[in-house]
Amino acid sequence: FCLRLYRISEPLFDFSPVRQYHSALLARGFYEWLLTGNLMTLAPDGIIEPPILELLASLAYAITGGEYLWIPRLLSASLWMVGGIFLYLIARKIVSPNAAVFSVAFYLLAPAAVLPSRAFMPDPLMIMLLVMSVYTILRYHENPTMGRLLVAIAASSMALLVKPGICLFQIFGVFGALMVYRKGFIRTITSAHLLLFTVSSLLPVALYYLYGAVIWGFLQGQAQGKVVPQYLLETYFWVGWLEQIGSMVGYIPLLGAVFGVLLLPSGSPRALMAGMWGGYFLLGLVFTYHIHTHGYYSLQLIPVVALSMGPVWDAAVGYIGRRDQYNYRRALVLGLLLIAVIFAGVEQRITIFGIARQAGGAKPFPGRYMGSALIADYGARARTYAEIGELVGHSPTTIFSAPDFGYPLLYHGRLDGEYWPTPDMMAWWQSRGRTEAHLGGATTRRELFDNWYSEASPEYFIVIKSEGWKEDRQLRRLLSRNFPKVARDRDYVVFDLQKGDYQPR
Repeated sequence: FCLRLYRISEPLFDFSPVRQYHSALLARGFYEWLLTGNLMTLAPDGIIEPPILELLASLAYAITGGEYLWIPRLLSASLWMVGGIFLYLIARKIVSPNAAVFSVAFYLLAPAAVLPSRAFMPDPLMIMLLVMSVYTILRYHENPTMGRLLVAIAASSMALLVKPGICLFQIFGVFGALMVYRKGFIRTITSAHLLLFTVSSLLPVALYYLYGAVIWGFLQGQAQGKVVPQYLLETYFWVGWLEQIGSMVGYIPLLGAVFGVLLLPSGSPRALMAGMWGGYFLLGLVFTYHIHTHGYYSLQLIPVVALSMGPVWDAAVGYIGRRDQYNYRRALVLGLLLIAVIFAGVEQRITIFGIARQAGGAKPFPGRYMGSALIADYGARARTYAEIGELVGHSPTTIFSAPDFGYPLLYHGRLDGEYWPTPDMMAWWQSRGRTEAHLGGATTRRELFDNWYSEASPEYFIVIKSEGWKEDRQLRRLLSRNFPKVARDRDYVVFDLQKGDYQPR
């Protein structure tokens, strides 16, 4: 737990700033609503998942009298620790107590999980509820009473609601695999308990989507942005997915987990892990966009790998403890186990160094990544954004070229506007067929600027120079020739789009 407290009060640049500042902007909006009755702040992509953590954060802000970002991060870290308790309870049912402790140790100490497990995002809550759901499902199948089924339904419905659809395949994979093992395929598909579990656990998610997509419309288009089947035919999809798995759990633990599954005894332990592994694989085949580009979409692989490595510990310790083996054989097994642990640490060394050096950079921009951690001066970066916000009078109509799609700039600068993509980002969107979603159908940068300039009447164009300002000659020429500078600094430049005689084509 203490690992997750290190620099917890720093601005949210340590892991996936886009996702964390999305939640921070929502929490600020709810906090403003509690204080004034008006929802004045909203993330650019609006509300996606039920804002449970954001609402809790806003309540904490109201109680403490300010926006203390360490509060939701502390809550996320605590939820992850609770997940470790349920993971131990699951592991105790399939491996020895010592192996269960080993599984929990991996879950808590896996380097790549440290930062996301305390991030201001719904994933730590989702993982905790996922592990709780699996535990209640396992208890139900040990003694399939109506009471235990209702408990499993309650836990599963909450896990499914936190990030709709993300835990769907693992939860139903575990429930279905255990029921098939216990009753057989024919009796499973005709089971009244399966029908009740399916309908009841999906009902809250269905109501949320009905409310968000049909009644209010803020969820329209979400599925199209996440589910892109044609990616399955592209090599970069599979390479990217494997890279995300490697960055989140490491290839050595992954191999150990696969070996551990083979060591599991037949019966409910093997059915349980088949459901969890199969569920994760189906998740990737459906949510094709995020699984190969966003590391935290593989975060739910952490408990799967942790549980799968328990049998490896049991096998190794059991072999070493056997009296009928030669000493050199026991030493060989122990040596191989130690070598695997050492190499796993070496594999994650960059991530470990990143955790240690987060917020320790000498400059605010551009920063550099070590694993998933940004090495930069977090405080100076936040102050720069606040300074820009003051310069533009916290304008609600700007265009900005800034890191992390501008979410931290919107938060610390208290402004709003449209994100201006770098040439590389624009080309990447076009290569992925996302021109309409992100660029409004524009095919050139000049066309994109003209569209926004004509339709939104932006007041300022904010440029963080580290976002390819020197290389973007077209943008430099367009702004410098047609608009005056409001401010210029080592790290940024601001143009006044209200002045000048620019005429869109």
